[in-house]
Amino acid sequence: MTRLWKVISTASTHTHLEHIELHKKYGPIVRIAPNEVSVSSPEAARTLLSAGKRFYKTKFYGVFPPPENPDIFTEYREDVHAQKKKVANVPYSMAAMQQLSPFIDDTIELLMQKLDAASGPAGGQTKDLSNGPIVDLGNWLHWFAFDVLGEVAFSRSFGFLEQGRDVDGAIRTIDDMQRYNGIVGQVPFMDHFLRRNPLRSLIPGLTTKDALITRMALEELERRKPFDKESEGKWRGGDGRQDLLASLIKGHLKDPQRFGEGDVFAVAHGAIFAGSDSTASTMQSFFWQILSDQRVYARVQEEIKKAVADGTIPATGNISWIEAQNLPYFQASLKEAMRVRPAVGLNIARLVPPEGAEVDGQVFPGGVTIAVNGWVLHRDRATFGEDADVYRPDRWLGDPEEAKRMERYMFQFGGGSHVCIGRNLALLEINKVCPRLLRDYHFELVNPGRELEAHATFFVVQEGLEVFISRK
Repeated sequence: MTRLWKVISTASTHTHLEHIELHKKYGPIVRIAPNEVSVSSPEAARTLLSAGKRFYKTKFYGVFPPPENPDIFTEYREDVHAQKKKVANVPYSMAAMQQLSPFIDDTIELLMQKLDAASGPAGGQTKDLSNGPIVDLGNWLHWFAFDVLGEVAFSRSFGFLEQGRDVDGAIRTIDDMQRYNGIVGQVPFMDHFLRRNPLRSLIPGLTTKDALITRMALEELERRKPFDKESEGKWRGGDGRQDLLASLIKGHLKDPQRFGEGDVFAVAHGAIFAGSDSTASTMQSFFWQILSDQRVYARVQEEIKKAVADGTIPATGNISWIEAQNLPYFQASLKEAMRVRPAVGLNIARLVPPEGAEVDGQVFPGGVTIAVNGWVLHRDRATFGEDADVYRPDRWLGDPEEAKRMERYMFQFGGGSHVCIGRNLALLEINKVCPRLLRDYHFELVNPGRELEAHATFFVVQEGLEVFISRK
């Protein structure tokens, strides 16, 4: 047995779907490579990802750049990971994100302007949109997610919304890099012959230093030098906001030995790479799921209409995080979308400690790699019910204790000490922009019977969310 199947499966970009079928056919534990198994038990996933259990990351993560300065996602040394996360947790807290909320609001307003221009005058046809304007809502959500990260991380937009396009092919570059990481990560030694090959630097066009995101991150670092306690990392010519980069520089100034300048770049740069595709994918999944089920869409619309009427959310302008929490069916619909279509499509793998370990009743010898996949875990019938394959928001609105139990086994943001550090930002922008879109526009799928094109590079990159749109 070789690792060839894993390489081919990952290269197909449908490995998330193939793992679902594997477990349906062979059961809860499936050998997928030499010394590697995939498990479908959510309880096993909780054990693997829990702090202090000594299930460490595999060499898969070493392929993700920059290798000389691993970020929070790629760092496999647990003590170093904890040091970096301690610094980065501060700017990623919900309180810190709320302080940056006005800049998310500005980006939402720009998105609305662009969609207004595309949708025509307000009060358009609401019963039949099929003759109306068509927009690729998936693209606009992707551009929105990128521009929010630019504002939050670097105090300036990347310009995707303003230009209405993938500026400098940045999204395509990231997707290509993630696909490389996913494939070569299955055979990580090959990275030394490919991307880390010193001859590569001699070939024009094969370096990523000129990519838009990398270039902007490097420019921002230079613009904020010298790092000193007076500026605390803020851009001296800016509006004084404490953006992500400023907070990371502040953390560096407090402890430069444990959180170096390279770590500042790696974490800020990694935030763009990880936060844009994942947030966009989640929003695309949400809209596709609710628009594919007219009953769900009608119920979400009715809830929002009622919330406007009774003052739960404002009739115009932006919607706050707190206001969005008072939309229970919207929240259930969002959570259910994250369950059936989590943003991460590849396996999350951990090494069994040398002494071996018991995982969900099964004993594994030391050195075995155990992999879990959110698309598999979230379809566990013992956890989510016999209809776990079905998108049904109501499953979250029954018994509160049952909802809490299911919540324990949701891994859309990872789990344990390795839960996604950008979770608060992702949830904040999703909870602000999605209800606003649903309040202000009518949507209808152009191709209601067609699945979204979903390609798992690392994140699930999706295409085809074309909608008829009309302003309310």
